[in-house]
Amino acid sequence: MMTQPTGQPPLPTVTVVIPVYNGAMTIANCLKTVLAQTYPRDKYEVVVVENGSTDETTEIVQRYPVRLIHNEALGPAAARNRGIQESQAEIIAFTDADCLVTPTWLEELIKPYQDPTISGVGGDIQPYRHDGRTIVELFNDQFSPWMNYLDGKAEFLPQLYTPNASYRRSLLLEINGFNEKMLTGEDVEISWRIQMETGAKIVFTRAAVVYHHHRSTRQGLIRQYRQYGFGEVLLDTLFSHHPDYPRSRQIQLRRMVGQMVILPRYIASGILRWTRYLRGRITPYEATIPWLWLLAESSNLQGKIEALIATRLMTDTRPVFNMEARLFIQRMFPSRKS
Repeated sequence: MMTQPTGQPPLPTVTVVIPVYNGAMTIANCLKTVLAQTYPRDKYEVVVVENGSTDETTEIVQRYPVRLIHNEALGPAAARNRGIQESQAEIIAFTDADCLVTPTWLEELIKPYQDPTISGVGGDIQPYRHDGRTIVELFNDQFSPWMNYLDGKAEFLPQLYTPNASYRRSLLLEINGFNEKMLTGEDVEISWRIQMETGAKIVFTRAAVVYHHHRSTRQGLIRQYRQYGFGEVLLDTLFSHHPDYPRSRQIQLRRMVGQMVILPRYIASGILRWTRYLRGRITPYEATIPWLWLLAESSNLQGKIEALIATRLMTDTRPVFNMEARLFIQRMFPSRKS
């Protein structure tokens, strides 16, 4: 158990916010790990924000010593904002209902806040490896889309994904929290906005580890990459006016052309690999990789095309933001995660 170092400032209080929608399959294990932290138990609370689940999520959460809040406003951004509003803690830490956290997760995530200039901290997001993983899970393990704190010349600003992110609560309140109109890409948007509007410094610590359940079915993979494509273009529309933003409409369109050009290569590679598999030279998983990339890339393109239409070629976010959340979810991402 972590103890207060002699002569050091008091450890900050923390609220762990976990949004959940139809998370009956994973929420119990998530809560078990979040409640088994080395961080002092009297220094953190767990707030689960239930977002209209139709399965046994509520009954399962009620078995654990956490605060359960039902939120009528749909979407992860609205759920996280409700958690922020319910908290009185100094730091808000976020993870997801399909994640498992290591025992030292909070301890390591909070350590950088000893520097008063740091306003946000993200940690490492690793795939949850378990027996019986599907081919799609193996694919997502090898080509994980979760890379926290992307930075560099090709990037805009450091970004944190909410399976493993934290911020000072005072700054979240200052910028009015997450953009509830965004049903995808909202975690990247807030990490950029908090830096732009407050000058906040965010950092990454590899020692704070979260294990994430990746999509397990082909339909889940399709929805995931479609959502990513839509979110990318929506973020481009929001931030492309900034002089340092790396993706203009022209650059995004060139990227999409490149994605289209590579699709036939996946097909050719898939046929070649399937032939090698039938001859016993490679595994079924190795034979399937090009076909899964074909699904991922084409779904990503579909999401981008839908976003280009919805944003009037990256000129206006209002058609997206004015759409009622339930309608948006049904239209763009009509099925639950799998």
